[in-house]
Amino acid sequence: MKKLTKITLITFISLAITGASFTWWQISTQLSDNKPCLFCNHQILETHRFYEDNLVMGLCNHKPIQPGHCMAVTKRHIERFDEITNEEFLAIGRLLKKTNLAVQKIYGPSAYIIHQKNGAAVGQTVPHVHFHYIPKKKTKHKKIAIFGLLWSFVANIFKSPISMSKLRENVILMKRELTHL
Repeated sequence: MKKLTKITLITFISLAITGASFTWWQISTQLSDNKPCLFCNHQILETHRFYEDNLVMGLCNHKPIQPGHCMAVTKRHIERFDEITNEEFLAIGRLLKKTNLAVQKIYGPSAYIIHQKNGAAVGQTVPHVHFHYIPKKKTKHKKIAIFGLLWSFVANIFKSPISMSKLRENVILMKRELTHL
């Protein structure tokens, strides 16, 4: 049984590395200096945004790893965390807390990840500071839960975006829940 677990782990790590390499290759061929930032694109903001104040925005993810996957994004276009102001950092924190409360009521997860990357070398796909909020429901077996979540990250690379109607539904749910907070 231990041998099978090691083989499974090695296979999973290989798939993760392959998937991550493929993603970075895709990003490097799709992003260029003359294309506008996705989080500065008004069309994307109008369809994905569920929250906005003078410093930050909350966006629903169009390729959610788990139901309720959202992002907290600075309004000011900055690429790396070290450029964020104290005020923006506090606003991001407040938004992540609100997002968590809303997602808890809508989807009922038992845990969540807050994830942020700085630079293409670590897989940052949109060069604009943003934090992912990824909820996860509880499973009976811890090892399966960890592998399942990691597999979700890898499989997400090959997954199609959700429909515009589903995205709109997610945005409406989040907006509605935030009005009650």
